[in-house]
Amino acid sequence: MTTYKMKSEASQKILQGYKLITEEDFLSGQGIENEEEGQRITLTQANGEFLAQAIVGRQHKGFAWIYSTRADQYFTREFFEYCLVQAIDQRFASFDLQKTNAFRLFNGEGDGVGGFTLDYYDGYLQINWYSRGIYAYRQWLNHYLQASPYDFKGCYQTLRFDLTGDEAAIQHLWGDQAPQPLKILENGVSFAIYLGQDWMTGIFTDQRDVRLFISQQAQGESLLNLFAYTGAFSLVAALAGIEKTVSVDVANRSRQGITDNFSLNGINLAESDHEIRIMDVFDYLRYAKRHQLQFDWVVCDPPTYARTKKYVFSADRDYPSLAEELFTLTKPGGMTIISTNHSGYDSNDFRQEMIEVANQHPGKCQLIQSFDLPEDYPTSEDPQSQYLKVLVFYRTC
Repeated sequence: MTTYKMKSEASQKILQGYKLITEEDFLSGQGIENEEEGQRITLTQANGEFLAQAIVGRQHKGFAWIYSTRADQYFTREFFEYCLVQAIDQRFASFDLQKTNAFRLFNGEGDGVGGFTLDYYDGYLQINWYSRGIYAYRQWLNHYLQASPYDFKGCYQTLRFDLTGDEAAIQHLWGDQAPQPLKILENGVSFAIYLGQDWMTGIFTDQRDVRLFISQQAQGESLLNLFAYTGAFSLVAALAGIEKTVSVDVANRSRQGITDNFSLNGINLAESDHEIRIMDVFDYLRYAKRHQLQFDWVVCDPPTYARTKKYVFSADRDYPSLAEELFTLTKPGGMTIISTNHSGYDSNDFRQEMIEVANQHPGKCQLIQSFDLPEDYPTSEDPQSQYLKVLVFYRTC
């Protein structure tokens, strides 16, 4: 194990509870760039005073992550399993499986071990590996899961780091194969998900609280869902009494995903006023403006970065101009839900920029509610860990 000295600013962040470390956080000339994936390293202040212990795991969030601020805590199988037990027991104690059986069991550094996440879907597991460093310890995780008292049915994994030639990005690991689709429940609503087929499963469980808000507050006749994916926001609105939803997404797969979700809940799209528009969201915005369309609810959850044939969207650069259009599409007395999962978009900047657009809009839009990650997504102090930011605005006139 090698010891490395940290810059002053990085040392202060570690003392404040930050867990994600970048190469730029180290004092230069120490050769940190040569450390192998999965190695345990000790971090000290410039004067040599102990700070923390970390595991090297290169990923988009950084270079390494802290697992302990104790000098005598080794990264052992027992420590790993302790973190797993604490997290998984807490999740199963928090959810009524008769109503919600899809949630995050382990959320990386927020639960004590960075570089991977573990999701639960009605007995089946999905592991997402974000760094080769923690992937080196995969046998510890799989041994615990297969011996778990929760009797998991089967497990899939997705490798989200650079692969070698013989590695499969998505695969079934052990246990039973999940039905395709697998029906799961969230607050009593059924959703279709697909394990082992794509980078995404069909639902983003981190938006659970927002969907519940819509289902509890839904009033009016219409909802527009932009970047709709599988139409989860549209579905909960429809079940809450919204008669017309319009779900817009450029991906062809969205049509089947939205249709499946509505069908699972007894809604035949062909016999309803619920629409699916497979088209570029920005083309739809032009269409809506040209036809002077407005909705009681407008929900927008774009990717951090999107490129289509005619448009390029970057959340931190383009969201203010997009928000102005969203407020215009919202009827007086309606709600606009603005969401981003861009970890690099500072939470305060996002909030202030959206409020500024709202204040300048003639509809006098007011911020009335905000959401971040739900309880099964614990985070560290790092902004990269607290990526989800959702704002709800009410248009007064």
